[in-house]
Amino acid sequence: MDYLRKKSCENDLQEALDNGARVWVIGDVHGFNQTLRSLLNLLELEPEDRVVLLGDLIDRGPDSFDVVRCAREDHRIHCVKGNHEHLMVENFSMEKIHEPNQDSTAWFHVGGRETVSSYFRAFPEEAEGALEWMVEQDVEWMRQLPSHIVLDRWRLVHAGYNPRQDPDHQIEQDLLWIRNPFHSTNSPIDPLRSVVFGHTPTMNLYPRSEERWGEVWYSDVELNDGRSAAIGLDTCVFHKQGRPAVLTAFDLQTSEVRSLNRREAWKEDDWIRARFIP
Repeated sequence: MDYLRKKSCENDLQEALDNGARVWVIGDVHGFNQTLRSLLNLLELEPEDRVVLLGDLIDRGPDSFDVVRCAREDHRIHCVKGNHEHLMVENFSMEKIHEPNQDSTAWFHVGGRETVSSYFRAFPEEAEGALEWMVEQDVEWMRQLPSHIVLDRWRLVHAGYNPRQDPDHQIEQDLLWIRNPFHSTNSPIDPLRSVVFGHTPTMNLYPRSEERWGEVWYSDVELNDGRSAAIGLDTCVFHKQGRPAVLTAFDLQTSEVRSLNRREAWKEDDWIRARFIP
């Protein structure tokens, strides 16, 4: 549906590609602000370049507040909505912080607690009015994010597409949450466009392999031009498994991949409080 897209965003990104600029797509950041900012520095962005964050900017990591600031304050950065942005829109208000209901409590347990903490750390206790205003502003910004971006040769989405529905007539629930039906389809979602997505850590995509932690996933299904029909970019910057924890960028102009190992070092009690739920 058209309301799930934002034409101004798509026009800006397509113009950048048409003019030869680089358009980098970055997988799930999940509150790891130092890693995101380090990766952006690694990309050596020019003024005409663009970046698309594939949703799940927030939750689980140590500073979701700063990740949102980074995304909102740089005009070169566009975002699509992820399921965690949807959860924040539905559950982050000062009323629900002081009197949580069942839904907001569930969000706290899948990373919302860390997001709320990062907002409270950014404001002194006597500035609760300013904090409430900032929360309202960020929630409204997230509410208005597109759920997918459609370009001439690419579709950018958080979770994926329902292969049983026309790609231009999807429901937001699928674009933000779908997993196996999209991953396992044996035909292209769109014969003209490769789908670049996040949401599911790539080491959990078929075929699973110990060696594939932190690697980009490419579907075996191909378009007529030989490109992979789907590319997974959630290389999982969040986990504590003794394996690579990586944030990855993919350039739509050249198909170059640049990755960075997680920069943050969390204390043990932080890991205990923040659960890893793919």
